[in-house]
Amino acid sequence: MTNITITQSISDWWGTSSTLMKPTVDSKSYHEARYKNLMIEYELYKAILSEDIQINKPFESVYSTGLIGSFVDSELDNGDVIHEFLLENIPKDENKDPQDIQHIVIIHGYMAASGYFVKTFETLIKSKKWLKIHVIDLPGFGNSSRPKFPKELLKDYTDKFDKINQVLNIENWFIDRIELWRIKNSLTHFKLISHSMGGYLSCCYLMKYNMNQVKDLIIVSPMGTESSSMSLIHDKNLQVNHHELGSDPLRELITAQPLNEEINPELEKLWEKLGRPKFPKNIVLKKLWEWKISPFQLLQLFGPLFSKFLSFWSFQRFKNLTSNEDDQGDNHDLILKLHYYSYSIFNQFQGSGELAITKLINHEILPRLPLGERKLSQFFTDNQIRTLWLYGDKDWMNDKGGMAISEEINQLGGESTFEMVPDAGHHIYLDNPEEFNKLVIDFFHLDNE
Repeated sequence: MTNITITQSISDWWGTSSTLMKPTVDSKSYHEARYKNLMIEYELYKAILSEDIQINKPFESVYSTGLIGSFVDSELDNGDVIHEFLLENIPKDENKDPQDIQHIVIIHGYMAASGYFVKTFETLIKSKKWLKIHVIDLPGFGNSSRPKFPKELLKDYTDKFDKINQVLNIENWFIDRIELWRIKNSLTHFKLISHSMGGYLSCCYLMKYNMNQVKDLIIVSPMGTESSSMSLIHDKNLQVNHHELGSDPLRELITAQPLNEEINPELEKLWEKLGRPKFPKNIVLKKLWEWKISPFQLLQLFGPLFSKFLSFWSFQRFKNLTSNEDDQGDNHDLILKLHYYSYSIFNQFQGSGELAITKLINHEILPRLPLGERKLSQFFTDNQIRTLWLYGDKDWMNDKGGMAISEEINQLGGESTFEMVPDAGHHIYLDNPEEFNKLVIDFFHLDNE
């Protein structure tokens, strides 16, 4: 079987609460619908993880020590909620200073959510005692709250300062909430894993907020690394840490200095060398970018057929999904559970964080403010942040941009490693979890005690 039936698709659509199709509001109907989605997430983890992991149901705390998985909602000072799956390896009858507990934070990418890292959970949490792993849903994604995305961040501008400032404010929309979440959870030191759009935002977050909280960073197939003709800052005068600079000095920088708007041959050679993501060009995707709507807004127009269309992708993309308890036999039920999880997070309000992508990158996945042009290598070197850059050997994301940053870090005297993961596409942690998990454990120096 390669997809679900039309009858099931209609049932999925009929069972979706209309409350979840609107911006998040604090109401009884919203909490009831959201609890249903959290139970779908719970059933996915129960099916994949072994019985060694004791999973608390949403809003329950039956298990408190041992290998534990719990659903945690952090209400931020601005009223938004960040959803998290928290894994803990807390030995029974042993004492430890809370300051000595190690923390790992995992951040997903676009068109994804925390549950896509399910094949990483168990291996990592078993690798070291006194370890906590926080797998969060970005604001506007997954089972985090979905406030309406600000209209002013989607306007079309002609002035270069306004364009740059708009992208920075969009980045701030995410990273300010990540910082509020960190403060809420009193995380003073943590290791960080981030994927795709999450990798891009993590770099922006560190450039703005890192005060020695993060010293070890794994960036998995990040978007937004490479310089190209789409860049707003290819002029050397604009290649700075923009979050550190701030808005008003940026305007002064742009207006006070004559900028060379002509593209010189050296830049064109650099762009050709760096290349671009191998994402297929598509006229529909281009139009979605122009109209500032997410792909799932389009799919939602198909109503009762949305789940069926999505299932074609689910059964093909996750065909190798296995349980941690038994890697043999029919995996149909596992794929089905991941499909229903995907449907539950994608068939929600799509006017929130999803819209940011149309301003951060163009429809060819080329960034407006490339990480490679923002002194990122110097920042990582100066702050002694170790980095591991991972790409799948079948990845459509452009690995040359990440490789160039990694090489520059080493040239500057920092510490960076670049790896290609075999038999893996963009979702490396699902395509080749064994190799991915091994690389993470080795880089973070995790081991059993």
